[in-house]
Amino acid sequence: MKPHPRCYDPLLARISAAAQHVLAVENRPGHDGAIMPHGPAASDHALGLIRAMIAAAKSDGRITDAERERLLDRIGCAEFDPDVMDWISREFRAPLDLEAVAAGAAGSRRRAVELYIASVEAVDLDQEAEFAWLEALAAKLGLEPELVAAIHHKLGVPARPG
Repeated sequence: MKPHPRCYDPLLARISAAAQHVLAVENRPGHDGAIMPHGPAASDHALGLIRAMIAAAKSDGRITDAERERLLDRIGCAEFDPDVMDWISREFRAPLDLEAVAAGAAGSRRRAVELYIASVEAVDLDQEAEFAWLEALAAKLGLEPELVAAIHHKLGVPARPG
């Protein structure tokens, strides 16, 4: 099950660009310094980002038809193959699963930042439950409060009020 490249490339590019501003590119053996994964890893990463966005959107306990449509627009493609669309539909119906969302980071700090950015972009941050979800996700991903604040600042969205 793989999204068509035209579908996931814009999603990965947008989220990666935001991550680049808050996190330096890692340079270590076996890492080519690329901002985005390539090949099959890109598909897995795109699905992880989509899972994070859907989970964040339903973190307030419900997802309206309008929220669902807006999220599908943010994902950026109506041309996914039927298997991917079926997977997305199951994600909308599935219970919240912090472990599954965090697993999308696959041990990569950059991917953790990108998952968090995708989650922030998916919500309006007008409900306490959304802030609580993001705090729990940041903790699970091991993101420091300073980094989380930098992400919110970069995206122009509020951190928890108060």
